[in-house]
Amino acid sequence: MGIELKCGNASAMILEKGAELRSLNLSGKEIMWRADPAFWGKSSPLLFPMIGNLRNGKTMIAGKEYSITKHGFARDNVFDAKKSGENTAEFTFASTPETKASFPFDFRLSLKYTLTENRLEILYMAENTGNTSMCYCIGAHPAFACPNEEGAEFSDYKLVFEKKETVKSPVMNLVTRMWGDNDRIARLDDSNEFRLEYSLFDNDCVYFDTIKSKSVSLVSCRSGHGVKVSWEGFETLGVWTPDHKNAPFICIEPWCGCDDYDTDNGVFGDKRGIQCAAPGESKEYKLIIEEV
Repeated sequence: MGIELKCGNASAMILEKGAELRSLNLSGKEIMWRADPAFWGKSSPLLFPMIGNLRNGKTMIAGKEYSITKHGFARDNVFDAKKSGENTAEFTFASTPETKASFPFDFRLSLKYTLTENRLEILYMAENTGNTSMCYCIGAHPAFACPNEEGAEFSDYKLVFEKKETVKSPVMNLVTRMWGDNDRIARLDDSNEFRLEYSLFDNDCVYFDTIKSKSVSLVSCRSGHGVKVSWEGFETLGVWTPDHKNAPFICIEPWCGCDDYDTDNGVFGDKRGIQCAAPGESKEYKLIIEEV
């Protein structure tokens, strides 16, 4: 089931499963990927308490070995939904005995969606409801239709970062499913524009693990129109479309945490970008989607 939000001519649909944004229509135009399972059956999964893969699928927490599935379990669980007016809804999911088998912490995870006529704001809240420090990863994974103009192709689009960046991205080892810390490709050299090509994703996600920008726009090189994604609290950015599928979408993913690097020590609390909350503490992250 889903919850529909409306504000003027704008509308959004959020599923109770995973609190996943399934549709976002701004100015009469759908901008989200339609979740066709022939390519990828999701549109905006929530990544918690893990992003990507662990070394051999396992990690150490408080001296004990645990297995956490790729991207975590939040996206596969049903959230409690509460709608406040036509344009706001909050989705909440709390720890269970099943979640504690792989992630041994008590938590409450909430997403608050607020729609206005020209943008959608998503507030993520991770609360430690237990009595020990909780470490976790959290990330967004929205997929946008690309191309989204008649007659356009994927390569007619570019990412425009808020600031000029110089980035060498780690390369994913497709056998170990880890980032190569010393195996990197130059992506940006004092530039804020990144032209899209399907071949960029032959080794999975393009990961910008050292950026200053807090927003990026997906822009048509033909019309100059597109979608802007802004974030607060998130630290890095993944960009993804399935390899060798020529899929008509691109994911723009602000993260805290990521797949293991080949130089990591396998301790969950030592992962790069890991977030830690003291007992009773909650942390907030924000994602804003708007047209440009």
